[in-house]
Formats: sequence, structure tokens, C-alpha cells
Amino acid sequence: MIHLIQVPYDSGHFDARMGRGPSHLVTHGAAERLRGAGVTVCESVLRVENNFPTETAVTFDVLRGTASAVREACADGMVPLVLAGNCNTTVGVVGGLQSPGVGVIWLDAHADFSTPESSSTGFIDGMGVAMLTGRCWTAAIRTIPGFAPVPDECVLLVGQRDFDDDEVKRLEASAINMVPWLAIAEYGVERALVGALDELTSRVGRVHLHLDMDVHNPDLAPANHFRPPGGLAPQQTIAAVRMVAERFELTSASVAAYDPKWDDAGDTLAAALALVDVIGAVIRDRRR
Repeated sequence: MIHLIQVPYDSGHFDARMGRGPSHLVTHGAAERLRGAGVTVCESVLRVENNFPTETAVTFDVLRGTASAVREACADGMVPLVLAGNCNTTVGVVGGLQSPGVGVIWLDAHADFSTPESSSTGFIDGMGVAMLTGRCWTAAIRTIPGFAPVPDECVLLVGQRDFDDDEVKRLEASAINMVPWLAIAEYGVERALVGALDELTSRVGRVHLHLDMDVHNPDLAPANHFRPPGGLAPQQTIAAVRMVAERFELTSASVAAYDPKWDDAGDTLAAALALVDVIGAVIRDRRR
């Protein structure tokens, strides 16, 4: 019923920094918890081969490999649940779905809306939403099997609180809808999200759910070294996922950007495993 796909890469590096998150979640029982809840689970780990590894080349090797793994999971009647180091892995997931009309709900501290031309750091994982909507890396993205850009109006960003100036301007000029963290902090999860989710239902019935663990407040669940202040409590993220599940069919989901190095107390591990549990229960109950 669920194909648990580990994509343990961060910036082209295997099992380093945030790329260590997927195996950490599996080692601490992600698959066993799903099976214990009555979910059929198969597992795989993506590993790409590159004779001369470079960040950009390996990143797109990973996206192509992710697309192939997701496509095979769907062909077997499984729902892909991807544990990833980088957020841009979702671009590969969407390609693998090969299903036009799927929306994307993106929970993240960041908008990930930079481009190579706008970014002062060149950090490719800060470009995931720009890639997803066809704004950059267009030639390389065309090599991802099955990928087609997701229309702006089919993308909903949730929980953002850390932006580059250029990102703000470009988001304002786009048709992407966003519910930033400040709105959730002021109104609560349900009041802040209900309008945006209901609006999205008029456009799509099926979504990929993307969960960057740094959507959480680092005082409660420190996900990685970026760790901007503020953010959701783990129970708020779970409430948001349940709201999504009430309105949409989950075609797939990804849990990304968890670096165990920053999680001495295990709070982020617990939050991530709880999200895996909720996603598994949603998929199990929908398939009955």
C-alpha cells in the first residue's frame, strides 16, 4: 500500500547532513510503525552512480532516479512516501506521478522560490518551488521522465517565515497562494488554512504533500542548521495534514530536510515519525 522510498542526498552528497535523515527515520522504526498500524509497506533506497560527482549533476541524477522509483511504485499500486534529504526531491516525485492535475501543498519554513539568477548563494535546494513551477533549470528538468511544471494556482505554500527580498517580490507577482507562519500564529491552523485549502479544491482533487521538517519551531523540533525562529508546533503540522486529508486524495507525500545532528533530544525524530503515522493512517483508511 505504501512504498517507503529513501532519497538520502543533500546537495549531491549521499548520506550527509540532511541526507542522513531518511536512514535515521527508518532505523528508528518508520516502516515498522506503519506495518504495526496495518499498512502494507515495501522499502527501497535510491543510490545514483556518477563517475565524477558534482552538486548540480548529481542533484538531477537524483531527481531522475526519484521519478523512476515513484513511477514504479505507482505502477505497482503503491502510494509513494519519500524520505528525502533535499526538498527539491519533490520535483522528481511529481515527475514520477505522471499525472496532470495534481496539486502540491508545500509546508516549509522557506518559500524555496529562488532561481540561479536571483540566488546569492547558488543553493539549489532553495529553488525547489521555482523548479516545480517551471521557472528555472528548465533544460535539465526536461530530462526528468514525466515531469511537467505545476501551474501556480495549483500550488499552496504553508508555514513560510524566512524569505529573500527577491522571493517576496516574485511570489507577489505569481499566482501561488501562501499561508505564512504569521497567519497561523495569529489565527490558528484551522482559521488560517481553511480558505486556502477550500480554494485549492476548486482546482484539484489530488495532491502531493510536501513536509520540510524545518516548518517547525526549532525550540520544539530543531530540524536542521537553517533553523529560522518561529514556526509551527508539531501538533499544528499534524492538524494541517489532517485538514489536507479531509479535502484531497494524497497521491504521494515527502518528508524532507531532517538532519539528526541538530536533534539531540529526539524531538524532531518524534515529530517526523508522528507525521509518517498520520500519513500512513490516511492512506490506509482511503484504500479500505
